[in-house]
Amino acid sequence: MAKKETRHVSKFMGGQMTPQEAHRALGIRKKCELCGDPGAIRIRVLMPLIDFIEKHPQMATAIMETNPNGRTIPTVGTKYGKMVKVEDFGACDRCKASAEKMMAQRFGDSVIVDIDRGPADSMIVQVPGAQ
Repeated sequence: MAKKETRHVSKFMGGQMTPQEAHRALGIRKKCELCGDPGAIRIRVLMPLIDFIEKHPQMATAIMETNPNGRTIPTVGTKYGKMVKVEDFGACDRCKASAEKMMAQRFGDSVIVDIDRGPADSMIVQVPGAQ
């Protein structure tokens, strides 16, 4: 196991918050869908565009008819091709295990489940002067 790097809080955002707190405030931007607490992780479920059109033709047609940018389905570009964002889910620390399990069971194997847990807790954060 790699040795944890020690960084002082004052080296990140002038000591206002840790990297993990900053990511939760600025990166996650979601509340827990299960209990309403501030979100700790963000789960996005992406489905290939072709699979989305084949499995959900009525929904694809409704999206294309109501899209103000033309008769298209909004997609996200990934290294796997064009994907449709099917779900965007937030979960807090207390509910994240059950949310991950729920998302894994809810969708089949033709989707990509992207879980944003934020920066790894690979450093020891110390407040200057506190021992």
